[in-house]
Amino acid sequence: MKSESRFFEEVASLEKLAKKEVGQNFLIDPEVCRRIAGLLDCQEGEKGLEVGFGAGSLSYFLAQTKGDFDLIDIDEAMLARAEEEFEGAANLHPQYGNAAKWDYSPYDKIVGNLPYYITSLLLEKAFLGSEKAKKAVFMVQKEFAARIFSKPGTKDYGPLTVLMNIRGTAKREFHVPRSAFAPAPHVDSVVFSVEFEKGQDLPRIYEIYRFVNSLFLNRRKTILNNLKSMVRDGEKAKTILKEADILPSARPEELTPEDYCSLYALCKD
Repeated sequence: MKSESRFFEEVASLEKLAKKEVGQNFLIDPEVCRRIAGLLDCQEGEKGLEVGFGAGSLSYFLAQTKGDFDLIDIDEAMLARAEEEFEGAANLHPQYGNAAKWDYSPYDKIVGNLPYYITSLLLEKAFLGSEKAKKAVFMVQKEFAARIFSKPGTKDYGPLTVLMNIRGTAKREFHVPRSAFAPAPHVDSVVFSVEFEKGQDLPRIYEIYRFVNSLFLNRRKTILNNLKSMVRDGEKAKTILKEADILPSARPEELTPEDYCSLYALCKD
């Protein structure tokens, strides 16, 4: 591969090729990419996935890890470039792929700088489809990070936050200024990681997520009224909430991920 300085000089020169319609902003700060690759802590024999490799800024450092990575992107021009740039990197496999339709199940590690307009969709795919995954590291816009790291009782708290916390332990890692990209976006970004809990029943978690989404459809209503609509029995709804030790007057955004797991289990009985 090319030297680091030359590689990133060339990435910066691609600024005018970035496609706004797919949310492309190329990372031009090698230190940011180095830190993200390091957070994955790839071990020998682990299989990884990079979601949306773009100009290959992060891929450059993934090539230097012990992991074996599939790199996917929907930009055919960037794919041709990656195939040329990483021809000698035996552990990188650039290919055309739609991240919203990709199979996430074979991978131990998942990483990506996620475009804002489909961030929620891609996180859902990763959280619900990565049955083998041990860890994921994502970069998202700062406002989106505030949303998924929101606490119960706040207006930003929602089903995706609940899902992330059921799947594992999430951690904000570091802030990335907009100047780290070309073209520079209008906002800064945040890198965060998720350590997935081992041995989870993903079909069950998918059902819990659907359950949570249903209860959030009318987030201004009390949890009792939402639950009554779901189980079609007012007395049963009151009994379930009592057993779960949840106030009937609580709103959906006030319940913790543990509360939702308890509610789901009681509703299934």
